Amino acid sequence: MDVSFVVTEHPSALTDERRQHFERIERLLAKAAGADVRSVAYLDVGDLGTADAVVLSGSFAPWAAHDPRALERLGDAVRAYAGPVLGICAGMQLQARFAGGAYGPAKTVLETGFRDVEVLDDGDLLRAVPKVARMYKHHSEEIVSLPDGFRVLARSDECAVEAIADLERRWWGTQFHPEEFSPAHPAGELVLRNFFGLAGASQ
Repeated sequence: MDVSFVVTEHPSALTDERRQHFERIERLLAKAAGADVRSVAYLDVGDLGTADAVVLSGSFAPWAAHDPRALERLGDAVRAYAGPVLGICAGMQLQARFAGGAYGPAKTVLETGFRDVEVLDDGDLLRAVPKVARMYKHHSEEIVSLPDGFRVLARSDECAVEAIADLERRWWGTQFHPEEFSPAHPAGELVLRNFFGLAGASQ
């Protein structure tokens, strides 16, 4: 399996510390996938067709910092890609945008950390995840209009759309950060492994 990790961070926000952050995520994804992972900046994305799976990262920079035309070019590439896609935080918000939905300011902005997420549908991405799982949350935007064809997989008291899926597109997304996990909070790693299992089964 060959995985493309699309870093959606704006170049102006890519400090050395944040570069190291995304490099760490790349290594975690490679371990979860048991495969090679190649990082690419979203501004440099062209044809994603050679990848077996695509992961869209989160972003620290606000959406106002991004060039809408650059995001639309990324959207063209993601919509043209026929393989499985996982969007994480801002990556999931982009999936909603690319499919005709919308994101906006979060109704509740909480301190960064592990918080309860309620699983509504454990059929694929959240298979074997506890009904109430502690997931790492760090966001100030959220999906406010879900596109047709998607179903909500998880929610929380603070956010109505914590995870989504569209099986026809083979798109999955999480508002929480599954790449942030620990021995005390292992559910995120299971989400990543579930995605790569779904990706492998669809090859």
